[in-house]
Parts: sequence; structure tokens; C-alpha cells
Amino acid sequence: MARKKLIRTSQSGFTIVELMIATMVFGVVLVLITTATLQITKVYYRGITEAKTQYTARSIIDRISQGIQFSGGLVTETQTGTNTFCVANQQYTYVLNKQMVDASPSSAQTYHALVVRDQSNCPGAAGATMNIADIGSLQRELLEPKMRLAKMQVTHVTTNAYKVTVKIVYGDDDILNNPTNANASCKSINVGAQFCAVSELSTTVTRRIR
Repeated sequence: MARKKLIRTSQSGFTIVELMIATMVFGVVLVLITTATLQITKVYYRGITEAKTQYTARSIIDRISQGIQFSGGLVTETQTGTNTFCVANQQYTYVLNKQMVDASPSSAQTYHALVVRDQSNCPGAAGATMNIADIGSLQRELLEPKMRLAKMQVTHVTTNAYKVTVKIVYGDDDILNNPTNANASCKSINVGAQFCAVSELSTTVTRRIR
């Protein structure tokens, strides 16, 4: 009588518990990677915001300083209650503590914040303040959207020297401390994907051409 051969098949594999543990570990790793990616992205865009704000402030103060140094024309100081000053034939008109936006500004916002134009008789009868809400092709806006001008000061300190101070603030009101004052600053915690930056620069310029 022939003997029947018993064939044993392999039943090896993962148990449900092992699969659950593996899934949990994979989920934790995925969460860590996602969190790290979001943090890196946030740091990257925060850096771009800060660099852009610093660059804008530097560009403005360099432009005004070079005009004072080399234009040889009359320089007027910024005065409380006024929003315009002149450096030779360059007229600057500005609005303080209002966020610049592209369209439909609220009462706390403005179409333009710091505008410069060529003005042959500045100051003078023809050097009246321009309409900053409706500038033409011959005027140039020096700020970018979401920025505001917190300080703009040109002060005569000695016979041929002027002190120039510029403070630019980037961000919406809800992420700023004192958004409508010269001492505006960033809150310690950013809201969502919004970022804030502040750049204040000051320099003393001596006129080289008179």
C-alpha cells in the first residue's frame, strides 16, 4: 500500500499587529518629514520677506543720500504735519503708517506710500504736494505692496550735513504691534502663513557739491 506523502505549505507572513506597528511607524516618519518641510519653507519665506524689506529701506536711503551728496541743489527737511520734501529737483511725497495695497484700500491702507518725481521748481510754487492716490507715468513708487512707511525723516544737523532716517514695516495689522505708529514692530508669533519684517536705517550725509 502506497504511503501518502504529506505536503506542508509555508504559512509565514505579517500578523495584523505587525502591520499596525509598521503603519504607525510610517505615519510618524511621514508627520516628521512634513513638519520639517513646512518649517524649512516657513524659514525660507520669512528670510525672503526680511531681505526684501531691508533692500527696500536701503534703496530708499541710498537714493536720498546720493541726491543730497551730489545734486548740489536745495534740500528741504521733513516737517511735522507735512508729507513732502525736496532734494534738488527730486520731490518726495509720502504717507506714514498706512499699508500700501494694490487695490481698494481701507482707511488704514493707501494706494501709494512713498512717491518720487522730477520737479524743476522744488520747493516753490510748482512744488506743491502731488496727489499720491493717483500718480502718473513720471512718478515712481518706492515701496512694494504690504509695506508701510513708519518713519521718514530728513533733518539738517550741521551746515552741510543731513541725517536721513527710514523705517519700513512689512505685514498686515493683525501681526504688528502698534501698526499705526512710528514704533510699529512685529508680534512674536506669526499668524498662519503671514510674515512680518521691520527695517530701520539711519545715516548722516555730507553734501559734496554745493
